Amino acid sequence: MITVRTVKHSEMETAKNFIRQVFPNAMVQITDDDTILIAEYDNRPIGFAHIVEESDRIILQGIGVDNSMRGQGIGTILLEHILDMFAEGDRPIYLKVKVMNPAIDLYSRYGFFLKKFGDSHVLVKKTNS
Repeated sequence: MITVRTVKHSEMETAKNFIRQVFPNAMVQITDDDTILIAEYDNRPIGFAHIVEESDRIILQGIGVDNSMRGQGIGTILLEHILDMFAEGDRPIYLKVKVMNPAIDLYSRYGFFLKKFGDSHVLVKKTNS
């Protein structure tokens, strides 16, 4: 069974190492106020979500799944967990993506739409949409 939980402060270095494994070229910058979710199977990390809460919005800094587990619904499980976490709020959720990201289809099924800000593309989910 796949479980999703919030990473404890004492586990943050292990979580950062896992994120670097999933996205080796990414700059992993996590502050003490950020939330990291880990999806686990048999007590082994298989996916993560990095969430930054601001007063006027939620920013999904990244959602990633271990290469060996992609295509098995782990990204969906993480996204649904995040949406449940913020279901009662009124802040929009932002997610920066590359235009060719295959997960855009997943995000659009959950009410995200693509917006362009200069050279960046961002998926946005309005409150309760």
